Formats: sequence, structure tokens, C-alpha cells
Amino acid sequence: MRIGRKLVVSHTLLAVLTFAVTSIVLRSSLAYYLIAVVAIGASLLVIGTSYMLSNSFTTPLKRMIVMAERMANDDLEQRLPVREGDEIGELSKSLNELAEKLKARIDELSTEKAKSDLIFNNMAEGILLLNQNGEVVLTNPSIEGIFSVATADVIGNQVVHSIKNYDLDHAIQESAVNKREVIDELALQSPFKQLRIRVMPITNSLGEDQTLVVIRDITQQKQVERLRKDFVANVSHELKTPLTGLKLLSDNLLRSIDTDPASSKVFIMRLDKELSTLISLVRELIDLSKLENPQETAERIPVDLEEVVVEVCASFSQLAASSNLKLDWDIANEVPGIAGDREQIFTLVRNLVDNAIRYTPAGGKINVRVESVAGLARLAVIDSGIGLAKREIPRIFERFYRVDKARSRETGGTGLGLSLVKHIAENHGAIIDVETSLGIGSTFYVTFPANPNETPRDIG
Repeated sequence: MRIGRKLVVSHTLLAVLTFAVTSIVLRSSLAYYLIAVVAIGASLLVIGTSYMLSNSFTTPLKRMIVMAERMANDDLEQRLPVREGDEIGELSKSLNELAEKLKARIDELSTEKAKSDLIFNNMAEGILLLNQNGEVVLTNPSIEGIFSVATADVIGNQVVHSIKNYDLDHAIQESAVNKREVIDELALQSPFKQLRIRVMPITNSLGEDQTLVVIRDITQQKQVERLRKDFVANVSHELKTPLTGLKLLSDNLLRSIDTDPASSKVFIMRLDKELSTLISLVRELIDLSKLENPQETAERIPVDLEEVVVEVCASFSQLAASSNLKLDWDIANEVPGIAGDREQIFTLVRNLVDNAIRYTPAGGKINVRVESVAGLARLAVIDSGIGLAKREIPRIFERFYRVDKARSRETGGTGLGLSLVKHIAENHGAIIDVETSLGIGSTFYVTFPANPNETPRDIG
């Protein structure tokens, strides 16, 4: 408005000046020439003045148009020069403030979206969002891992056509028809997976009905539940056997203690054996519980593996001799030092030697070696026992698994020894290898990681 008023004032002054000059010139003899000159000059002056004034008005408007176009294309960095004292300057200032606020708001929304995307894309649960037509409009990467399908094949398609799971599609249809939440479990066969699904009818901000599906892979959870049930069943069975035996022996002992001292002595010996088996079982269960506790980490101190092996073998010498077995041990020179929990490593060696004795028939032999392999210390327990079939090798470290159940019962085995060995080795970062032939024998290797605080020792 201020520019319009300036333009009107300028034109008015110019008209008055032109009229005054014309009146004077008409009185002279050169009136016509002067009128022409004045008219041309006045016209040029009006045109020049109008151009300058209009240019000062249109240039900022053009800049505003360009800025508005860039803002529409998400370019919020440009700013207009602000001219003080008129409406154009106020408008430029307002546009600049608008751009600043838009940029701040968009940056804020982008940050929040990045956080949401980070959570959404890294969720363990699979997410499917379906529209009114049952077509998937949103999903996350977990769906690809659960169903082995590409996101591009899922978006825009119905579940029954893209994921091709009819149980899942049935749950979605049930939720959509009944307008209620559906929770169910289903199984995939190849590869085998167990899933828990939650299907919920929802309404978006536009008032449109949609369906949200949350899918969780519970395969590992189900496996843990089965292992827990199996463990409880096995422990109950293993405890029931010696406890039943103890009860029978105690009853017989009570009946014969006064009338048949000789039989009573036999019962007492058998009672002692059953108690030893029961004590071993409880001790190994406690050891296994400690090893499986994440807070029970192995102590890292230097351990003399030679000393441990000698101590274990010496403690088993009498048992091996009474079973008509030859037990010997060999310690190589320059064996690298190891670090860990001495008590756990002692248990590892003891269980391997005990296992070899239990499954080696009379007349056999057992050799325990400590050697250096590729700069690492390796323990080898070699027996000439019954050996293993190849199908049994993956299971020998399972709790309560026995290759020969009758022989294990006879020798008082608990079925936990090799499971303890596996956990102790894992706690120390050691690697277990097994070489075995059915009817010929087995060799268990345990290779310990290097101890950076020790150099190889000359044991010889």
C-alpha cells in the first residue's frame, strides 16, 4: 500500500509540472516544438519512474514465488531478503518464519520417524497391517525371516496369496468377521517353526477398518519347555530308582538285622552303593545348575593341566585295576599353559576318565594324554571300549542320555557326566571333538584356548 501511494503522488506531481511548463511555452513562438519536447520528456519520465517502482514491487514477489515452489519441493533452506518499512518486507519476513517453523517441525518428525523405524525394523515379532480388502499395506523385516518371503511379494497382496499359510489366513478372516481379537498358535513345517499369532481389528485416523497381525516365533521357547519337562521327568525317574532301592534294602535290613547278620551285611553294602549313586546324581545336578547359570562364570587363573590329569588318574587307578582295566597317562613336553577354574577343569577330566572306565569292558585299556597341537594344549582320553554308532554322536552330550543303559545302571552312571563336560568346555572356550568306532573304542579331545599370560612349559 505504501508503494501504491508513492506511485500516485509521483504521477500527480509530474502532471502539475507538465501543465505549468506547457502554459508558459504556449506564450512563446516555439510553442509547438516545446510542447512536443515536453510531452516526450514527460512520457519518458513517467515510463522510467513507473518501471523502477513496478520493478521494486515485482522482484520481491518473484522471489517469493520461487521460494514457495522450493518449499513445495521440500527445500526449506532458502531465505528472502527482508526490506524494512513496507508490506513486501513484512510478507518476506513472514515467509522466512514459516520456512523456519516448517523445517524445525519436519526435522522433529523425521527424528521421531527414524526412532519408530529403528524399533519397527528391529522387532523380533513380525508385523502385518491389512486394509479393508485384506491386502497387506505394511510389514517389517521379521516377516521375511519367519516365512521366508520377500517384502515386495507381501505388500499389496492378501496373506493367503503371498505368505500362503491357511491357518494364519483363517485367523485373520475370523477376526475381521467377528470384530474381535484372535490369539492362536500355529506350526510351519519347512523349516519347522512354532508361532504365536495375535490378530486385532483396529481403526485408523481416517476411520477406516484395518487388521493388525503380530507374529512371534516361539520355537525356542517351546523347545525350552520340552527340555524342562523332559529334565523334570528324567530327574524324577533317576531319583525314583535309587530311592526305591534304598527303601527295599532298608526294609530287608530291618527284617534280617537280628536273624541273618550275613544277609544284613550284603544289604548294607548295596545300601551304601545306592546312596553313593544318589549322592553323585545330586552333586552333578548341582554342578550342572551352576554351570548353566550365566552369573556363574569360570574363574580365569593359571591351571596346571598335568597336575590335574595326574591327580584324576591316580584317584581312578584302584577302580580301573578292580575292573581289570589298564589306565595310564602321558604328558608331552612344551605344553602351553591354560587358564580357567581348576575345580571345573578337574571335573571335566574326571568325568571323561570315569566315562571311559564305565564303557570299557574288562581287559581293555584307557590312555589319558596331554599334548601340544598348533600351539594349544589338548587333552585326549582314549579307550578301547564299546564305542559309538555315528547316529549317537550328536546326542552323547545330552542330559541323561546313555549309550548302554544296562551297563550304565550296573556301574552307577547318572547320565550327566558328558553334559557337564560340554558345559565346562564351553565356559572355558574349549573345543570338544569325538572320534569313535562301534566295538573298537572312542577318543575324546578337548582343546583349550591359549593363555596369553603364560608361555609353554617344559614338563619333561
